Order: sequence, then C-alpha cells, then structure tokens
Amino acid sequence: MTLMIVLSLSSILVQPVHAQTTINAYQAQHRVTLDGIVESGEWNDTPMITDPTSGMTVAFKQNGTGILFLMIWTESTQCNTCYAALELGPLNNTGHMGSPNSLTVMIIVSPSYKGDVDEAISAGEQTPTPVEQFGYNTQSVCGLNYSGNDYTAECYRPFKLTNASPYDFNMTVGTSVELGMAVGDFASPGTHLATDMSTYVLTISDQTYTASAITTTTTSTMAVPAGAPDVYYYSAELLVMVVGFSVFMFLIVRRYQRS
Repeated sequence: MTLMIVLSLSSILVQPVHAQTTINAYQAQHRVTLDGIVESGEWNDTPMITDPTSGMTVAFKQNGTGILFLMIWTESTQCNTCYAALELGPLNNTGHMGSPNSLTVMIIVSPSYKGDVDEAISAGEQTPTPVEQFGYNTQSVCGLNYSGNDYTAECYRPFKLTNASPYDFNMTVGTSVELGMAVGDFASPGTHLATDMSTYVLTISDQTYTASAITTTTTSTMAVPAGAPDVYYYSAELLVMVVGFSVFMFLIVRRYQRS
C-alpha cells in the first residue's frame, strides 16, 4: 500500500519535460548581398543549421537594424509553386501552426511571388492568409536563386516594422520567439514537411559567434515562478520527503500491530 501511494505521488509531482532548441541570431560581422547566392564569407559569422524534419538549412544573424536570414532547400527541378517558410510565434504557443487564440506570422519564400517573398497570418491548420488581404505590408525582403538542385534565399527583415499587422513581432536585440520551419508545394496542399512550434526558439543575440549557436534546454511543462528552483529537482526533493514520511508511518503501524 505504501508503495502504491509513493508511485501515485511521484506520477503527480514529476511532470513530463520537453527539449527546445534555441537558435541564436548573432551580431553580423560580414555584409550580405540579398541575391540568393552564398558568397565566400557571407555567412561564416553564424552557424548553418539543418532541420531534419523539413530538410531546410537556415542561418540567422542581426546587423543592429534588423535580422538577416538564410534559407536553403532542395528541389530536383525548378518549381514555380514550391516554397519554404519560417513561422514566428509567441513563446509558449501550443498550436501546431498557431491557433485562433495565438496567431503566428509566416514568412514564405517562393518563385511564385513577385519579389520572391510574402508574409501571412496563420491561425492553425487552415490556410494562412496573406497580410495584404488585411491591408498590411510584407516586411521581409529576399533574393532567391536556384542552382544545383537547391533553392537559396537570402533575406532581411527590419526591427522597425512599417504598416505591419497587429499580430506581428517588434523584434530587437534580446527578443525571443518560437520558430517553425516548413517546405512544401502550393500545388499539393497538406503535404508539406513542417516542424511544430515547440521545436525551436529564435533569440536575437548581442554576442558575436564563437561557438555553436544551437543549445538544447529542458523546459518543464509546469509554470515556474521567477526565482523558483528547478521544478524537477523540487519535485524530487519533495518525493524523497514523502517516501521518508511513508516509511516512517509504515514502521509506526507495524510496531503498533505487534504491541
């Protein structure tokens, strides 16, 4: 009986955890020409990261006025309806592609767009709506190029937004947002390869790149007040106290039964 109580309490106290990968947009040391051609040295001041789910390779850095980002994905032939997308969402968003209560902003790069890029508002699994349909402006500027079975986009998004949707993000140094990645074909809706919004966090850093920009942190599903100890260790300590008390009560009962 004591063991059953302990197991029951441990299942309540030790909550499930999940790992989030933080990608840092470091301070840029080299200029980038937005032509979709990766020149020597353009992106060696920040690491390139390949996402295993979408297959897209990305890199991020900031130049003090905005964020520069690189997107590379493979297509066997040139495809006018193919696209790659980055999705920006609020921290602790639980929706796969946003939700009606937690909207996200998608930056979509495709040769089908004039200027190769458009932005949309996503409210979940439904098709994202271009910001222009609401009277707002796309903020990103991109150059897109196809070579050697790869599409390469080099983009810039200013920190200071102009006529942006109210669901957009005023990012600056120190800002963190959830980050999603997707690759697909507009001709085959619903068959895209995409991460969920709990996979990556993008942080705008004031540091220069000296080591790996990818860090994995374990985050509890429980809300932890600022300054509180780690939930897992607190739960473990409390569990030890409960086990000790249960064993103590068990011994008292046994001694009482014998007397």
